[in-house]
Amino acid sequence: MLPEQKAYIYAWVDAVSAAGFRAGIYCSGIPAKDDGNVVTAEDIRQSAAGRQIVYWAINDACPPAPGCTFPVNSPAHPPNPAQSGIPFAEVWQFAQSPRRKDVAARCFNYSRDGNCYPPGVSPAQQLHMDLNTATSPDPSLGRSH
Repeated sequence: MLPEQKAYIYAWVDAVSAAGFRAGIYCSGIPAKDDGNVVTAEDIRQSAAGRQIVYWAINDACPPAPGCTFPVNSPAHPPNPAQSGIPFAEVWQFAQSPRRKDVAARCFNYSRDGNCYPPGVSPAQQLHMDLNTATSPDPSLGRSH
């Protein structure tokens, strides 16, 4: 990321934290091949100077993502956000609708139209899903103090 982009993020994090809230960011957990395999979440964290930031990482590449699957109703539990490849992630977006062909090409459990639909809902209703998992039921936790 450019220094100006990081400065913006950190100024925002500082303002949110100063107001008594927990700051969180939604960022990529996928290595950027065009930028020397830099992972945005890691890049931000490495230069955050100890700031407390909640990371909501997106990595919808299969693997590590399970694709359009709903493990809540199966013996397997929802995947832990650390399985995203970002060990410090507190939230992981592991499926997007529509499936991103450039990233999630190896995910084979999306609907034929490339979207993710909830179980028991007809694709005709066009209720497209993005799927996330978190380390807690309320990762934002509202005010920090």
